[in-house]
Amino acid sequence: MRPIPLLAGLLALPTLALATTLIPHTLLQRAEQSDRIVLVQVLSQKVEETKGAAIPLKTLTRVVVGQDIRGSGPAELTVVQLGGTRGLETMEVPGDAKFHLGETAVLFLRCRLAVDRCHLVAMGQGKLEVAGEEVFVQDLFTGKWARRPLAAVIAELSPGAPAAPLPKEKR
Repeated sequence: MRPIPLLAGLLALPTLALATTLIPHTLLQRAEQSDRIVLVQVLSQKVEETKGAAIPLKTLTRVVVGQDIRGSGPAELTVVQLGGTRGLETMEVPGDAKFHLGETAVLFLRCRLAVDRCHLVAMGQGKLEVAGEEVFVQDLFTGKWARRPLAAVIAELSPGAPAAPLPKEKR
């Protein structure tokens, strides 16, 4: 009776697809899910290949921590992401963050397996790009991007920060 396992597998596919859907998270929701929030600068990036793995490419981005905003750990760490480019082969996970050498960012990290090997919380939403003294943050109600002062974002995410007020129409 092979048709039943095959049918069960096909019926499970929509469930698996839903599990990969990216749901918008507020800054505080990302913070609650993070082991560590840091202000970093990207030092290097490399791609590792694991033959026979379901997703054989992993991108390893080495960063130096300029400031611990929440949590603590080593001064340098590696952000691990599925996919990458190796030779002519490219595997990309839609919605994940992209890193560039020398850039500065605020990262929301989950470091469950090792304190120096972390994953981004909420994929691409786990990285806030920094330009000078400003951070690019997306408003979840409007979908628009805005520049916010870096100091204000750090204060909002620091432990013991007061909860952000709800928008007036939600009260």
